Amino acid sequence: MNYEPKKEIAEKLLESFNEKLYFDVIKKISELRIQYPNSIFLLNVLGVTYNELNKYDEAIKCFNELLKINKNFADAYFNLGIIYKKIKEEKKSIFNYNQCIKINPKKFEAYNNLGNIYKERQEIKIAIEKYLQCLEINPNYIIALQNFAVCLQNFKFNKTSSIVDRHIINLLEQEKIVRPVDIIFTIIDYLYLNPKLKLILKNIDDLENNLPLNELVMEISNIKILILLIENTPITDLKIEKILRYLRSEILLNLSTLESRKVALKLMKSIAKQCFINEYIYSFGKKEEGILNNIEKKIIKDLQKNSFTQNDLEIACLAAYRPLHILKWSNKIKQIPNLKDLVQQQINEPQEELNLRKKLLSLNIKNKISLNVKNQYENNPYPRWNKVALYRIPKKPLIFFKNLELNIKEENIQKWKNINVLVAGCGTGQHAITTATKYENSFVTAIDLSAQSLCYAKRKADEFEIKNIEFIQMDLLDLKKISKKFDIIESVGVLHHMDNPFTGWQILNKFLNPNGLMMIGLYSKIAREHISKIRNEIKKEKININEKNIIKYREKIISSKNNDFNLIKQSTDFFSLSTLRDLLFHVQEHTFTISQIIKHLNHLKLTFSGFENSNLINLFKNKHNDKKDLYDLNLWKKFEIENPRIFAGMYQFWCQKKL
Repeated sequence: MNYEPKKEIAEKLLESFNEKLYFDVIKKISELRIQYPNSIFLLNVLGVTYNELNKYDEAIKCFNELLKINKNFADAYFNLGIIYKKIKEEKKSIFNYNQCIKINPKKFEAYNNLGNIYKERQEIKIAIEKYLQCLEINPNYIIALQNFAVCLQNFKFNKTSSIVDRHIINLLEQEKIVRPVDIIFTIIDYLYLNPKLKLILKNIDDLENNLPLNELVMEISNIKILILLIENTPITDLKIEKILRYLRSEILLNLSTLESRKVALKLMKSIAKQCFINEYIYSFGKKEEGILNNIEKKIIKDLQKNSFTQNDLEIACLAAYRPLHILKWSNKIKQIPNLKDLVQQQINEPQEELNLRKKLLSLNIKNKISLNVKNQYENNPYPRWNKVALYRIPKKPLIFFKNLELNIKEENIQKWKNINVLVAGCGTGQHAITTATKYENSFVTAIDLSAQSLCYAKRKADEFEIKNIEFIQMDLLDLKKISKKFDIIESVGVLHHMDNPFTGWQILNKFLNPNGLMMIGLYSKIAREHISKIRNEIKKEKININEKNIIKYREKIISSKNNDFNLIKQSTDFFSLSTLRDLLFHVQEHTFTISQIIKHLNHLKLTFSGFENSNLINLFKNKHNDKKDLYDLNLWKKFEIENPRIFAGMYQFWCQKKL
């Protein structure tokens, strides 16, 4: 007896399902089941169809009936796992996923889905185990890799393993999965468990006498996770920074006695990439400066003789102390094969940004404070970045906001079709480019004061093939010049650098459509008390703000045990020039309290919809169980007083414009 319908029938059924003709599918299956009452295929498709229609009881009934026919049909358990998760019966969901895995241990999606359950429960260790099991079966399963990255933001490993190594490396090699800065503290903690790095760190105060240079070069070169970090994000650990400074100096000072120029070149290129990313924030002495000058003279001589190709290590040394594009002869080294990656980073990309400058739409900036802020970011675009966490599939705004647990009026949002988004103060584009991948059918207008920052942003947007975005150099005070209103406005870390933040917020509100959503990021007065003290000290000392003095002041902070300085050293912003300038030397800065935010929201007729940071929200939920408490700013005010560092980054929240 034939239990299953013919191939042509099955294909037509699946075609209807893929076209989302769900009721046609149900009708057809009802007819077919008279002839094929024990068809596993029909029951499976019927169950999946009911699931798509949110008819969960019918779907569960289908899969249970299927399992009576074939108790070893793994996908039925998998689908039951999905449904029970949706209806919040987690124990049943876990049971069914485990049954699926028992029958089909290669079902990698089941491990990922189990990881999601444990992640939501805040059982991060188990979640990571599940994601790693998934990735061991399918290392290219990007969804699991993204989930693994999210878990790494707040986790501490207690031992190393080749499996963890493998998938951290996989993660750091991706371009669009994670911002390395978001996981760097976890990764550095993990690196501290590495036996070879442990030995180096143990001898850090006297590396010269305890570890031969050639051995140290070899050991560091072989720690692949560390090398990937060095090449892609500012290193936020002073001990590792000390190793990198030592290596940069010692390779330069011992060029003639290195055992392997090839290994030294590879490492020095990584250090040069790090120094370019952190904007050459590492100080150095006159001895190094003298040798660098001699190297440059030698290279210029060799260039005249066309015999410079053997100077690849020397050029990499120069690139670790100053960007190659500022050297007059830099175009002549573009063809050196061993320097291809450095040439791309330090010559080609800056040139590309210069070319983009000619095409950038620019509107005249008049406000005096805005001009001062503009000049700061022209000199130090904020921040330099390589990799970013993009959304794989844009979501309908309403779904996106529900996932954030925002308290919003939904009616008009459901009707949005073509969504206009403003990112006000987009800097070098990390935020704006991410936002361009968030919302379905959206177009992003990204504005900033700094042309230099915008050209960096445009280069990266082109690199990631982001088409639904336009960059404009302008002051948000002049928004009326672009004659456009927006459904969503995102402005993080911008208003507090304006002459009058409230005026800026009023203007943003004016260009937000009724029922539109706005995300705002403002500095917390309580969390930044130590920064305010240091900024006042800098003003008293009348320090002239330039790169040399910023680096000099940083060295003072490094050598000090002052409590305020110790807090600064824990910030990721301490580890690159533009971010440090932004942190301590900004030309204009205001801080806020939650009481002030409440006042401004009321004045602007905006409703507080919730904070953005999920980790912060989970901490708050530990004390406040009622969901409505999430939207009570007075409770958040008390919570901040009890936890004064909770908004160390900034207040980052959503609000909605009333009709």
